[in-house]
This record gives sequence, C-alpha cells and structure tokens, in this order.
Amino acid sequence: MGVIDAGIAIGWIRGGHRSAAKLDSLFRSVRANHIALYVSAVNLAEVLIHTAEWSRATGADAVALLRASGVRIHLPDEAIARRVARLDTSLADGFAAATAQELGSRLHTTDGELVRQLRGTRLAVTQY
Repeated sequence: MGVIDAGIAIGWIRGGHRSAAKLDSLFRSVRANHIALYVSAVNLAEVLIHTAEWSRATGADAVALLRASGVRIHLPDEAIARRVARLDTSLADGFAAATAQELGSRLHTTDGELVRQLRGTRLAVTQY
C-alpha cells in the first residue's frame, strides 16, 4: 500500500517528468492490483490546480483519470490533522506524509525537500 503526493499524480498525468518510466511503472502496478495507492483529498486539490491547463487542453478530468487507474481518495480526519500539526513540512506535504503514517504505508513523492524534512520520522519514502 502507498500514498502519493500531488507531484506524483501531476508528473504522471502531465507526462514529461524526469522519472516518467518509474511513474508509469507505479501506476501499472496499481492497475494490475499489485499495490493499492491513495491520495489525500487535500493533495487532490493541488493536482486539480496544477492540471487545470492540461484538463482544458485535453477535455479530461484528473480525478476521473486517477480513479480509473485505481487510485483511492483518502479523506483526512482528526487523527491525520494532529499528525500534520506535528510535522515540519508545508501543510499540503504534511497531509501526504500524515496520510501515509496513518495508513502505515510508503509515501511516494517527487519532492526532495519533503524527503529531507521527513528524515527521522521513520516513514518509508520513495522519491521519484
């Protein structure tokens, strides 16, 4: 099981990311039911903001694409909010990390700074 941050979804949807092949492999694993992936509803807002132009150009919806690929949307609750408050990250990054902590899963991110901020938290992180 894993949690993706907005950068993973944005990089995969828009394409052209430096780790495009690895992102494609990750999403193929989800479609093949080898891994379950979640995205926090908070991070989904980031995805919508950063794929708005792509959506206008293609007529596609980022949320529908993620759902069709098997990504599940996770709704944060009080426990996650409390975890976010204890993390030394941006608010959005905190929701991705706290969701992974709460679910006991790996965080998949494109954000090197977030990886550095999470050192010492014992959270399993894969950077793309």
